[in-house]
Amino acid sequence: MQTCITAQKEKMNALTRYEKWMAVLFIFGTLAVVMTAAAIGFAYAPPTKNLQHSPGDSFFWIAWLIIIPSWGVASWLVWLKRKVTDIRGAMVVFFWFLLSLIAFFPQTAATNESVLGIFVGDIQGIIESWLIIWLYSRYSKAARWWLLPLVIWFPITAIIKFINL
Repeated sequence: MQTCITAQKEKMNALTRYEKWMAVLFIFGTLAVVMTAAAIGFAYAPPTKNLQHSPGDSFFWIAWLIIIPSWGVASWLVWLKRKVTDIRGAMVVFFWFLLSLIAFFPQTAATNESVLGIFVGDIQGIIESWLIIWLYSRYSKAARWWLLPLVIWFPITAIIKFINL
Protein backbone atom coordinates (compact mmCIF):
# COMPACT_ATOMS: atom_id res chain seq x y z
CA MET A 1 0.00 0.00 0.00
CA GLN A 2 2.80 2.39 0.89
CA THR A 3 4.51 1.79 -2.47
CA CYS A 4 1.26 2.60 -4.28
CA ILE A 5 1.00 5.92 -2.44
CA THR A 6 4.67 6.67 -3.14
CA ALA A 7 4.16 5.90 -6.84
CA GLN A 8 1.19 8.28 -6.99
CA LYS A 9 3.21 11.03 -5.30
CA GLU A 10 5.99 10.53 -7.84
CA LYS A 11 3.49 10.79 -10.71
CA MET A 12 2.10 14.03 -9.29
CA ASN A 13 5.59 15.45 -8.82
CA ALA A 14 6.42 14.57 -12.44
CA LEU A 15 3.57 16.76 -13.71
CA THR A 16 4.50 20.23 -14.88
CA ARG A 17 2.88 23.32 -13.44
CA TYR A 18 1.01 23.72 -16.74
CA GLU A 19 -0.37 20.17 -16.52
CA LYS A 20 -1.56 20.77 -12.97
CA TRP A 21 -3.31 24.00 -14.01
CA MET A 22 -4.96 22.18 -16.87
CA ALA A 23 -6.40 19.76 -14.29
CA VAL A 24 -7.94 22.75 -12.52
CA LEU A 25 -9.31 24.04 -15.82
CA PHE A 26 -10.80 20.69 -16.87
CA ILE A 27 -12.33 20.00 -13.47
CA PHE A 28 -13.43 23.37 -12.14
CA GLY A 29 -13.74 25.25 -15.44
CA THR A 30 -16.07 22.62 -16.84
CA LEU A 31 -18.00 22.58 -13.58
CA ALA A 32 -18.35 26.38 -13.60
CA VAL A 33 -19.57 26.46 -17.21
CA VAL A 34 -22.11 23.66 -16.80
CA MET A 35 -23.39 24.86 -13.42
CA THR A 36 -23.78 28.43 -14.73
CA ALA A 37 -25.79 27.11 -17.68
CA ALA A 38 -27.85 25.01 -15.26
CA ALA A 39 -28.50 27.97 -12.95
CA ILE A 40 -29.69 30.10 -15.86
CA GLY A 41 -31.73 27.20 -17.20
CA PHE A 42 -33.42 26.52 -13.88
CA ALA A 43 -34.20 30.22 -13.50
CA TYR A 44 -35.92 30.57 -16.89
CA ALA A 45 -37.10 27.07 -17.84
CA PRO A 46 -36.73 24.54 -15.03
CA PRO A 47 -36.40 21.06 -16.52
CA THR A 48 -38.18 19.60 -13.48
CA LYS A 49 -41.22 21.88 -13.86
CA ASN A 50 -43.46 19.30 -15.54
CA LEU A 51 -42.18 16.26 -13.67
CA GLN A 52 -44.92 14.91 -11.41
CA HIS A 53 -42.70 12.18 -9.98
CA SER A 54 -39.22 13.52 -9.36
CA PRO A 55 -36.72 13.39 -6.52
CA GLY A 56 -36.50 17.20 -6.59
CA ASP A 57 -34.10 19.83 -7.88
CA SER A 58 -31.44 19.22 -5.23
CA PHE A 59 -31.07 15.61 -6.42
CA PHE A 60 -30.05 16.87 -9.87
CA TRP A 61 -27.72 19.56 -8.51
CA ILE A 62 -25.91 17.11 -6.22
CA ALA A 63 -25.58 14.58 -9.04
CA TRP A 64 -24.08 17.22 -11.35
CA LEU A 65 -21.62 18.23 -8.64
CA ILE A 66 -20.32 14.66 -8.82
CA ILE A 67 -20.71 13.91 -12.52
CA ILE A 68 -19.19 17.03 -14.07
CA PRO A 69 -15.92 17.11 -12.06
CA SER A 70 -15.41 13.37 -12.56
CA TRP A 71 -15.87 13.86 -16.31
CA GLY A 72 -13.37 16.73 -16.05
CA VAL A 73 -10.81 14.43 -14.40
CA ALA A 74 -11.33 11.82 -17.13
CA SER A 75 -10.90 14.47 -19.82
CA TRP A 76 -7.73 15.73 -18.17
CA LEU A 77 -6.32 12.20 -18.01
CA VAL A 78 -6.90 11.87 -21.75
CA TRP A 79 -5.38 15.32 -22.33
CA LEU A 80 -2.22 14.19 -20.49
CA LYS A 81 -1.68 11.64 -23.29
CA ARG A 82 -1.24 14.43 -25.87
CA LYS A 83 2.54 13.90 -26.07
CA VAL A 84 2.16 10.18 -26.70
CA THR A 85 -0.75 10.03 -29.13
CA ASP A 86 -3.14 12.20 -31.12
CA ILE A 87 -5.99 13.16 -28.79
CA ARG A 88 -7.69 15.71 -31.03
CA GLY A 89 -10.70 13.46 -31.63
CA ALA A 90 -11.22 12.98 -27.90
CA MET A 91 -10.93 16.72 -27.28
CA VAL A 92 -13.45 17.43 -30.05
CA VAL A 93 -15.82 14.98 -28.35
CA PHE A 94 -15.15 16.73 -25.02
CA PHE A 95 -16.19 20.11 -26.45
CA TRP A 96 -19.12 18.58 -28.35
CA PHE A 97 -20.46 17.05 -25.12
CA LEU A 98 -19.86 20.30 -23.22
CA LEU A 99 -21.90 22.16 -25.82
CA SER A 100 -24.55 19.45 -25.65
CA LEU A 101 -24.84 19.94 -21.88
CA ILE A 102 -25.07 23.70 -22.25
CA ALA A 103 -27.64 23.36 -25.05
CA PHE A 104 -29.86 21.15 -22.87
CA PHE A 105 -31.25 24.18 -21.05
CA PRO A 106 -32.17 26.31 -24.10
CA GLN A 107 -33.70 23.18 -25.65
CA THR A 108 -35.76 22.73 -22.50
CA ALA A 109 -36.97 26.32 -22.78
CA ALA A 110 -37.69 25.96 -26.51
CA THR A 111 -39.90 22.94 -25.86
CA ASN A 112 -41.77 24.65 -22.99
CA GLU A 113 -40.27 22.19 -20.50
CA SER A 114 -41.71 19.24 -22.43
CA VAL A 115 -40.98 15.98 -20.63
CA LEU A 116 -40.70 14.20 -23.98
CA GLY A 117 -38.14 16.76 -25.19
CA ILE A 118 -36.10 16.34 -22.02
CA PHE A 119 -36.40 12.54 -22.26
CA VAL A 120 -35.03 12.63 -25.81
CA GLY A 121 -32.12 14.73 -24.49
CA ASP A 122 -31.44 12.05 -21.88
CA ILE A 123 -31.44 9.33 -24.54
CA GLN A 124 -28.93 11.43 -26.45
CA GLY A 125 -26.91 11.66 -23.21
CA ILE A 126 -26.88 7.88 -22.87
CA ILE A 127 -25.49 7.52 -26.38
CA GLU A 128 -22.95 10.31 -25.87
CA SER A 129 -21.76 8.95 -22.52
CA TRP A 130 -21.17 5.50 -23.99
CA LEU A 131 -19.28 7.04 -26.89
CA ILE A 132 -17.17 9.06 -24.47
CA ILE A 133 -16.32 6.10 -22.23
CA TRP A 134 -15.38 4.01 -25.27
CA LEU A 135 -13.23 6.77 -26.74
CA TYR A 136 -11.56 7.91 -23.52
CA SER A 137 -10.73 4.34 -22.45
CA ARG A 138 -8.66 4.01 -25.63
CA TYR A 139 -6.34 6.67 -24.18
CA SER A 140 -6.56 6.10 -20.44
CA LYS A 141 -7.85 3.13 -18.49
CA ALA A 142 -8.21 5.33 -15.39
CA ALA A 143 -10.51 7.69 -17.35
CA ARG A 144 -12.99 4.85 -17.71
CA TRP A 145 -13.44 4.70 -13.92
CA TRP A 146 -13.86 8.47 -13.67
CA LEU A 147 -16.62 8.31 -16.30
CA LEU A 148 -18.77 5.78 -14.45
CA PRO A 149 -20.88 8.47 -12.73
CA LEU A 150 -21.68 9.97 -16.14
CA VAL A 151 -22.57 6.63 -17.70
CA ILE A 152 -24.73 5.66 -14.71
CA TRP A 153 -26.45 9.06 -14.50
CA PHE A 154 -28.12 9.25 -17.90
CA PRO A 155 -30.13 6.02 -17.61
CA ILE A 156 -31.30 7.10 -14.13
CA THR A 157 -32.49 10.48 -15.34
CA ALA A 158 -34.00 8.94 -18.48
CA ILE A 159 -36.03 6.57 -16.28
CA ILE A 160 -37.22 9.53 -14.20
CA LYS A 161 -38.38 11.29 -17.38
CA PHE A 162 -39.92 8.11 -18.81
CA ILE A 163 -42.01 7.64 -15.65
CA ASN A 164 -43.31 11.18 -16.16
CA LEU A 165 -44.26 10.83 -19.85
